[in-house]
Amino acid sequence: MLANYEETFLTLSPILYHMLADIQERMIYRAQTFLRDEVGNYVPSSIDIDYPNKLLSYDHLTQKESSDFYSQSALWYPPLEKTLKCLSSLYRSIESTTFSGLAQEAVSLCTDNIMLASKIISRISGVLDGQLFLIKNLLILREQIAPFDAECAIEVKELDFSHMRVHMRRIFAGELSLFALSQDNAFFVLASEGRPHILESTLNSKKELEKKLKAGCESFIMTVTKSTVEPMLRFITKVTAFEFSEDGKKLSASAFGSEKRVAEVVSSVNRSLETSFVDMINSLKMYIRSKETQALLLKPIFSNIVEAHVQFFNILLQVYPQEKLKHFGMLEVDELNKLFQGILL
Repeated sequence: MLANYEETFLTLSPILYHMLADIQERMIYRAQTFLRDEVGNYVPSSIDIDYPNKLLSYDHLTQKESSDFYSQSALWYPPLEKTLKCLSSLYRSIESTTFSGLAQEAVSLCTDNIMLASKIISRISGVLDGQLFLIKNLLILREQIAPFDAECAIEVKELDFSHMRVHMRRIFAGELSLFALSQDNAFFVLASEGRPHILESTLNSKKELEKKLKAGCESFIMTVTKSTVEPMLRFITKVTAFEFSEDGKKLSASAFGSEKRVAEVVSSVNRSLETSFVDMINSLKMYIRSKETQALLLKPIFSNIVEAHVQFFNILLQVYPQEKLKHFGMLEVDELNKLFQGILL
């Protein structure tokens, strides 16, 4: 009886393998079509990019709800959600090398569409919301594809004809003759040296995702830093230019270095620390819920703000007595650190 089963299996196995290969081929084709249409060519609707209102409304509706998987994924950007669902469906269903190629395409298309939506949000709601939307969604994408045991990379081979330019230039310059009976014959040179070179490269969407996420984080850090201490940064820049152009002239005698102007700079920065800076940090906490991620983004911002205060103070110390500096009302480093510690809690 067992022998009959084995014989039947051996007879049917080629057919079954062929059917399986055909099914997988159809799955791959459908997946590529789906990714192209629903991820790569997805056009964000007004609801998709209604930030920060979308987050504010959702927070209001779910204040008393427990944080389950649905609540965490309900606000995912549609191409992000579709990408992850597609990859989850294909994982373990096709060969690892094939999945890696599809994953590379999926992650690349998803990343590009997230960046497109980020630019639209920046135009409509402001640069800060666009940057935070980008960081939020790229972080989710990176986190969700991590369990897949795939490189998200493909090898690409291209034909390189760039070296042909040299030979063509020589022909047009008359250095190579079409009728020469030597090795300088143009046809001989093109036949022997004009063959295309094969260039091999690797497209790795995981690494590209990391680069774009890093760039997005750096842009956010600079946006918050400049918005908070821009008056101090402008003052420092002017002082540098002043020292090169005005030999012997006192900084306090310049228009921007007067006591009144210095007081205005300090007042403006202090006001920013109390208002717009706090608003930007609250926006960060609304988009990014992870305390660890918040801290990673905030620490370089805090460091930049402290550094700006220290440079500003050191410049003034060369011009004004230390007693007078206290009257300007500039926050000291300890006071700034206390403020930042309160924000991190």
